[in-house]
Amino acid sequence: MTAPDTKTLQTRHGPMLALAGDRYVTASLEAYGEFSHVEWMLLGQLVKPGMVVVEAGANIGAHSVALARACAPGPLYLFEPQQRVFQILCANLVLNGITNAVAFPEACGEAEGLVRLPSVDYAAGGNFGGVSVAADVEGPAAPGTRVRVRALDSLDLPACHLIKVDVEGFEAQVIRGAAQTIARFRPVLYLENDRPTGQQELISLVAGLGYDLYWHTPPLFHPENFRGNAVNLFPGVGSVNMLCLPSENGHTVQGPQRIDPQNWTSPVTRTG
Repeated sequence: MTAPDTKTLQTRHGPMLALAGDRYVTASLEAYGEFSHVEWMLLGQLVKPGMVVVEAGANIGAHSVALARACAPGPLYLFEPQQRVFQILCANLVLNGITNAVAFPEACGEAEGLVRLPSVDYAAGGNFGGVSVAADVEGPAAPGTRVRVRALDSLDLPACHLIKVDVEGFEAQVIRGAAQTIARFRPVLYLENDRPTGQQELISLVAGLGYDLYWHTPPLFHPENFRGNAVNLFPGVGSVNMLCLPSENGHTVQGPQRIDPQNWTSPVTRTG
């Protein structure tokens, strides 16, 4: 039996439980049987069997299921601080027979602590992937839900090949909390960077870690989608992400625009 605030959809990556009122993730899964498939097309090239992958901000698992299959038998570590969204994420892992994922109902950040999530009515419509955390500075009586913050370095991973971060403006804190992991393993980083007030901070931070940065702006609509739906419900809407590669490795990147940390312009596409 499906809860009133959810629906079950058949998608490119298998059956997915989704929040009925979500205007981006669920609307895309319903109309196209996929969410931001152009983003997955890049991620699918980066992940190989046996890799260790981290996804901070997994949402309901629209990419997590495919990531887990791609890196198996390697582990996929998932973080999703919204309780209801986390429940659906776990359900989708089970529905699709994923056994190599480790999911945490927590936020990622710079250090251990607490953050606050605003109260959300999941039965109403909204962009539930756009919910942002805030520092817990008002005490336990303040409105909203307090959730634990974990630094990625605290996982003490045996290896790490890819870190994907989509945490609504909290990306720099996640990277600072993963500094030791990044220094030790030099993973590929795939980071959302769509907030004008924080773009320079994140660019400077990651470049300072010895990475080459590239804009990647996948549109939400993919013409060759799973359902063969030619109607673009999201004209001009997509994500503003950065593909970050260790400078010492040497690489050839075709397509994405190289970011000069000292002289850059931001793409205009953004979901939300």
